[in-house]
Amino acid sequence: MMRRLLPCFCLLLLCASAGFAQNYPKGDLTVGLTINNAQTTAGRKNLYGFTAAPAINFRKWWALEGDVTYTTKNVNGITRSVFTYLIGPRFTRRSDNSKLEPFVHALFGGGHIHGVGGTNDGWAGKFGGGLDIVAGKHVAVRVGQVDYYRYRSDRFRLNNVAFTFGIKFFQ
Repeated sequence: MMRRLLPCFCLLLLCASAGFAQNYPKGDLTVGLTINNAQTTAGRKNLYGFTAAPAINFRKWWALEGDVTYTTKNVNGITRSVFTYLIGPRFTRRSDNSKLEPFVHALFGGGHIHGVGGTNDGWAGKFGGGLDIVAGKHVAVRVGQVDYYRYRSDRFRLNNVAFTFGIKFFQ
């Protein structure tokens, strides 16, 4: 009896595993160029740098995203830089027949600012969204991302706008 049931049980497990298959990526990594229109003591300046944002997709539309952003610029002989490390939810609209994937996210964490009246650590957040265009089986182009980029510490309260363009790799 057991010899007959074992192949049926294996076939049942094989078919059940197909039910757990995802039609969305398990994870992704976005790398890109960031332009941070930052508040400084010398007025608003564009700081240039990079963003790396890994994410784990728990559902077709919901992911937990991390974000590391570093931007810098030399203004009047002083190097000014903003470094943040953030985490939070990202909601993506994915459709089976569309290559366009608009998203929104709300990321919170910490940051380090240098050159704006000294060096300081504080709280940071990014709130915004953008658009990815799927270009292949494992790659998409981030055609644009716009974020309200907030930094706050005991000495500074900066309201910035960040623009990011890049490439997203996914499984």
